[in-house]
Amino acid sequence: MTEGIKLTEKSAEVFNYVKANGGRVSIDEIVNATVRTARSINANVTDLCGEKKGLCEREKVEVAGQEKPVTYVKLTPAGEAFVAE
Repeated sequence: MTEGIKLTEKSAEVFNYVKANGGRVSIDEIVNATVRTARSINANVTDLCGEKKGLCEREKVEVAGQEKPVTYVKLTPAGEAFVAE
């Protein structure tokens, strides 16, 4: 399923960060690590999570003291097996 998948430079940066950090990382952590905006990161996550790639999924978690749920990017089994070029 992951054969022939090509990632843009920015999507690869997000994917590799998530994979290198346990396969489940919050959007805020990725923003801080890459020094990019949440909007930019979310665009890459949308690309990675889409039906054509299916490398990850979003997971929203309610956290005490937080106004909004925290969104995590979690690799799918396909994402765990995929190696970005």
